[in-house]
Amino acid sequence: MPYAIRNSILLVVLLVLVGGGGAAYIFFYQDPRIEELEAERRKIQEQLGDADDMFDRLVSVQERVEVLNASWRQRPKTMPNEEIASTTNAYLNDILVLSSALDLNVFTQEQVPQNGCGYVRYHLAGQGAFESFARLVQYLEHGPRLMKLTNFDVREVHMVDDELGRIQHTVQFDIDLLAYYSEQVPFADTLTTLSLASTRFAPISYDPFTSLITPEIPPNTFDLPNVEKSTLLAIMKGRAFISDQNSQLIMLSEGDEVYLGYVSKIMPERRQVLFLLNKGGIIERYMLTLRLENLFLGKQRN
Repeated sequence: MPYAIRNSILLVVLLVLVGGGGAAYIFFYQDPRIEELEAERRKIQEQLGDADDMFDRLVSVQERVEVLNASWRQRPKTMPNEEIASTTNAYLNDILVLSSALDLNVFTQEQVPQNGCGYVRYHLAGQGAFESFARLVQYLEHGPRLMKLTNFDVREVHMVDDELGRIQHTVQFDIDLLAYYSEQVPFADTLTTLSLASTRFAPISYDPFTSLITPEIPPNTFDLPNVEKSTLLAIMKGRAFISDQNSQLIMLSEGDEVYLGYVSKIMPERRQVLFLLNKGGIIERYMLTLRLENLFLGKQRN
């Protein structure tokens, strides 16, 4: 066989082998791999969704983050990076300035750490009018510092005010105050923007510790006429004359103040004077009647 023909046959055989191998590689390996990659691509597209939709969602999330950051910066409560007793005492003094007089003692008890934050427990003990105590509680609850009040022990006490001649009602209290702090940096960004002066809350107008009916009767400090120990001596239109508990002659008109009450009505035609007396919340009607044997007795009161 000529050399040229033999080489041609070998070349044809080689080309057939290479072509067959390439076709087998494409058919048995590349096609399944391409289908596998297409399936994986479709799965990823399904998971990711449409690119435009993803962009819209990204914009929405960014806007939400801005709103949350703005809300965070304007939050009504804040915590210092560390709790210092002198700083808290100054904070409590600022509250006392904004409320009426209140005796307050502060005792530091313990510090309780809690994973990057914590609180210091203080004990508050004091006495004062219920209104002052209520304002203290409201400022601690609604003020800029994050604080919590626990273990309330509040009780009523009363004493006689000799100058005013009235019973003065106050409350004594023992309360635990938890002053929170945090070592996390974000909590320090509003410490200078919040103040007690901007704190707003609804006032408390009702004192639950004051009974509508009290067993205590205030003393007669101003020596007002005690009509229950007085005698009606004379009566005329708009005026009545009595002899009080000190045997002094007193002239009364409607509306004049007497011990525990006032003159309600003068009735000459019935020879009677009506008084309304408040005895610990119980309103009593007391009547003085002119008797014919009564005379003008006693000394004129200055």
